[in-house]
Amino acid sequence: MNYKYITGDNLEITSSGWSEGTVLQDIYPDSSFVSGVENPQSMKMVPIIRDQKIYAKYTFEKRFEGGPGLVHGGILSTVLDEMMGYATVTHNLWCVTANLEVNYRSPCPVQEEFELSAWVTRIEDKKIYTESTIFSGENIHVESSGLFINLGQDRAQTFFIADKNYP
Repeated sequence: MNYKYITGDNLEITSSGWSEGTVLQDIYPDSSFVSGVENPQSMKMVPIIRDQKIYAKYTFEKRFEGGPGLVHGGILSTVLDEMMGYATVTHNLWCVTANLEVNYRSPCPVQEEFELSAWVTRIEDKKIYTESTIFSGENIHVESSGLFINLGQDRAQTFFIADKNYP
């Protein structure tokens, strides 16, 4: 793909337990607005691991409309933030977003299917750098980069259920 605002560099997923086709939807089933299967307001997006990235296909419903016929920019940035968060999880890091930069290249009409992809580009101590896209065919509609901060395993335990079977 022809990236304009991001590098496209991709750090390979080498952590055990994460493989091609792994479905990530159940990691945050109650809380996730984007993918939570038990959240009644959730978008019910189904992110999976594909080609060393987090990948999903999604059709944005009319309820996510901003301007007439177009997906609201805040919804687009929300789904990319979530996808990049999943990318950090596949490196067995428990992170929070510190910075999110979104570049809207072309509008995303509601009720059309899009593909989303997110990945980690590099890890420097507690800083995790990520990138993501929303595209259809070879047309990139939105590009994003994010900086995530690793909470560390000890701190992450206060946010995650100890005995839950996370991959």
